[in-house]
Amino acid sequence: MWYIITMKENITEAQLLLNQEVKINMGQFAGKIAFVRKVMADGRSLEVEIAQTSGKIALMDVTFVSEIHEPVAHAKVEQSLGPDANSVLPHNRL
Repeated sequence: MWYIITMKENITEAQLLLNQEVKINMGQFAGKIAFVRKVMADGRSLEVEIAQTSGKIALMDVTFVSEIHEPVAHAKVEQSLGPDANSVLPHNRL
């Protein structure tokens, strides 16, 4: 008989931000963009590289940064599913 052992890992917010660009909300670098380089051992502190500052490094708590959400451009035309799929849609029936 085989047993599958599953390990449940709790992923922290700081780990989700690793290798992502974030916006700094508080402190000396408020309003600046930074790249998250490392998550410290406490699981809350981030080592970030501040953009456009010649490589300045700062340590920040995860509560002082926020994710950068890129704008989503929605299609202005109806999406085509291809000739085969479109032929079975109700509005294409004779």
